[in-house]
Amino acid sequence: MNRLLRKIKKTYIQELPVIRLYGLLYLIGVFIGAGTAVLLRNDFSTQAQLLFSPENSCGFFAAFLQQFIFFLLIFLLGLTVVGIPLVPLYPLYKGFSIGLLIALAAILSGWRGLILGTLAFFVQNFFYTVLGYFLCYSSARLSVVLFELLKGRGKHGAAYREFLRHSYCLLAVSPFLLCGALWEWKMVPVILSLF
Repeated sequence: MNRLLRKIKKTYIQELPVIRLYGLLYLIGVFIGAGTAVLLRNDFSTQAQLLFSPENSCGFFAAFLQQFIFFLLIFLLGLTVVGIPLVPLYPLYKGFSIGLLIALAAILSGWRGLILGTLAFFVQNFFYTVLGYFLCYSSARLSVVLFELLKGRGKHGAAYREFLRHSYCLLAVSPFLLCGALWEWKMVPVILSLF
């Protein structure tokens, strides 16, 4: 167990710049989303009230499928060289959506909306963002290996091993998507009913 913990700590320290970049992209997305909500608050007021109604929350299968499609898209981006510049769009998108939703909740209901909006939207979206980090990182690594192979400097065996890791990563995060979908299905309507 100690050996595993040492390996996790060593990997964390080595990958700290990538984690910081991912977190920075997420925070930039949050600020852009919140700024958009503030700028367009008058245009969004009617739609936001409909968005925050408990009847508008999605079911378990719809919540899971929506996130799984995003993760499948990230997985497929790793199979191409195009994945290198496109994968960082995921944390920007997740940050933007959470910033927009929480800012709209705060604009509509003040402090109460800020707290309830954070509980309703931040929990599962932050969970999805953390899971997305692992898949985005795996996707970027595979894209880089394929790019090196395309340039004639890579090895086929390395690309195959990286593809297997990438596939395992998608399989490993998929069950955790069920937890987020369960939160969206059961808890979000209850929280939204308090608005």
